[in-house]
Amino acid sequence: MHDNDERLLCQLDELPDGGSRGLLRKELDDQLCVVRQGNEVFVWLNDCPHEHRPLEYRQDRFLSGDGQHIVCYAHSAHFDLRTGYCFAGPCTGQSLRKVPARVEDGAVWIPATLPTIFD
Repeated sequence: MHDNDERLLCQLDELPDGGSRGLLRKELDDQLCVVRQGNEVFVWLNDCPHEHRPLEYRQDRFLSGDGQHIVCYAHSAHFDLRTGYCFAGPCTGQSLRKVPARVEDGAVWIPATLPTIFD
């Protein structure tokens, strides 16, 4: 059961299993990078800690060619898709900003208020 502190992000079946999507578009960029692995969903602010740029090179293209990592295509930073930890590239040791998410009855819920890069 959700409460007023949460909002519906999307339906689980709107996310490609083993893939990613950008969601919550604001102006020209999606605010979120969303990765699905089976029934698990990992949600990150679409903001590379290196130079605070969006991660994808094209809409919904956040993952490495083999689908195993999130990649910032501006400077080739590589992030673990489950933890957001940068293990290669110019911001090694830093992490993406996590947005808590939960799946209930096929729906993906996130907090009503998103963190910012400055929180």
